[in-house]
Amino acid sequence: MLARGDFSAAQTQIENSRFTHYQSKDRALYHLDLGMLQHYLGDYKASNDSLEKAEQAMDAAFTKSVTRAAASMMLNDNVLEYAGEDYETVYVNVFKALNYLALNQFDPAFVEIRRMDEKLKVLESRYWKVAQEYEEAGALEEPFTVGKNRFRNSAMGRWLSLLIYRAEGRPDEAEIDLKKIAQARALAPEIYNFSGPDLSDALKVPSGGTVKVSLLGLIGQSPEKRADTLWIHTQQNQIFIAGSRERRYGGQSFGGANTLFWPGIEPGYTFKFQLPTLVKRGSHVGSIRVKIDGKQGPTLMPIESLENAAEATFEIRKPLTYLKTITRTVTKGIAAAQSQRAAEEQWGELYGLFTGLLAGAGVGVTEHADLRISRFFPARACVAETELTPGMHRIEFEYVSSGGMLLHSDVRTVNIDTSGLNLIESFYLN
Repeated sequence: MLARGDFSAAQTQIENSRFTHYQSKDRALYHLDLGMLQHYLGDYKASNDSLEKAEQAMDAAFTKSVTRAAASMMLNDNVLEYAGEDYETVYVNVFKALNYLALNQFDPAFVEIRRMDEKLKVLESRYWKVAQEYEEAGALEEPFTVGKNRFRNSAMGRWLSLLIYRAEGRPDEAEIDLKKIAQARALAPEIYNFSGPDLSDALKVPSGGTVKVSLLGLIGQSPEKRADTLWIHTQQNQIFIAGSRERRYGGQSFGGANTLFWPGIEPGYTFKFQLPTLVKRGSHVGSIRVKIDGKQGPTLMPIESLENAAEATFEIRKPLTYLKTITRTVTKGIAAAQSQRAAEEQWGELYGLFTGLLAGAGVGVTEHADLRISRFFPARACVAETELTPGMHRIEFEYVSSGGMLLHSDVRTVNIDTSGLNLIESFYLN
């Protein structure tokens, strides 16, 4: 459905599967998926209603996870309420801002951009309390740590802020955002590892009766999660961990090994568990060209890689998930083995085997990786600017492969106004 741009059918499918595919613990995920589809369909008010519910559900789930961190050590993330991936908690505000801008509501759009900025500042620190709770509850000598946050500023968010300031006639504030776009690229080259747009004329006053027109193109699909399978082999006072990774088109590849100190653990146990890994899906699009009234216009350039941001923020929580899952797997696995041993001693080998299977089944069922993630964010955002005379214009977005093949054409007639933002958004999620 996404491949052919049938967002209406996708929305119907999501709504029909609300109580089947989405369980009550997936409430945030349901509203995220629905809200993004509503955005693409141009139902901006409904989209904001859904995305607001998603944001509230993610906030509530995260708050609960912090206050109950120690108690949740023995619970798989699969059974917990979905608190969202960190990049989802950030970009939900970006798309709410886009919705408000489409509704010509600047003030609430500003609020969303500020909320996004505030979240970026605490992406790392908000997990410190969780790490402390895990460490106090676990038996591992290994410290529970939080990954480093490398995504502290969003060029896309700053660009939207710049557009609003410029439309409101506040060039000084717009210039600050222009500088912060450059700072975002300079401070996180691994996230902004591409040539960005030329914004040198962003604050230049249009001439000849023209007005600024901003073009936004969204391409590709956000990352998905896959499972890495790992095995734990216990030795005296330590555990040996070996892993394999699921290949994209089937099969497994070796994923490395690690040893952790676990005082008091006995040798001879073997356990299997899974961890989620993030896999980019990217885009088939190599460039986005624009024709205006039949004439060649600007080429859009990437301003933000949402998939790079997703990958970077995924690393923040990854060390916590790794050690928490190991602790849970070993603790529950040993408990299952001890149950079997006690039953064998009291009732015989056959009953002990049955007891061990029951206890071990509980571990096997709950140790699958949590692969929940939203499906409808784009992989990249590309922008360009031009100047047009007020009135009706034919704008054509051409999505072209890296080999020069035209993949998709999005044609629309728009009214360019002397006031307002004049932001034109197009998308091709392939």
